[in-house]
Amino acid sequence: MTLAAAFVLAALLQFGLTAGHLWWALAACQPILVVVVAAARRFDPVGVAWTGLAAGLATDLMSERIIGPGAIAGAVGGFVVATVVRRFEMEGPLYWIVGSLLAAACSEAVWMLALLTLGARPDHGLAGGLATVAMTSGAGLAVAAGERAWGAWQSPARKRRRALRRL
Repeated sequence: MTLAAAFVLAALLQFGLTAGHLWWALAACQPILVVVVAAARRFDPVGVAWTGLAAGLATDLMSERIIGPGAIAGAVGGFVVATVVRRFEMEGPLYWIVGSLLAAACSEAVWMLALLTLGARPDHGLAGGLATVAMTSGAGLAVAAGERAWGAWQSPARKRRRALRRL
């Protein structure tokens, strides 16, 4: 249930980033791909590919693009992330940062390749693709920092120190 709520929240955030009059690099961020990375903790690579497919469809619909290439790109990106995370047993900040970098890079590469095979013109070029990878990786870094801060805040050592100070 929390993954579905995160998916909806990320979709709303992505819609807000693209709908607002923001700096173009901020609008390139795809927080919905970070949810695909989060799905790699719960599902096998095929399950993450299905999550990536849903994320790609949502991105296609929000961006008013051709429906399909983004879904294929999200599915491939999700599968690659889940496979790499399982193979190298990633966890902690490395999981979020590398996972979001891989998801964005694979998604952008497959999306461009799918558009080339269809003969369609992409709505952004190489600079936009690099901005998408960089900003989505930055979102993964922000999630990693937030997870680390939450873990430190809820740690048993911190609770013991607070209890000892009260004595």
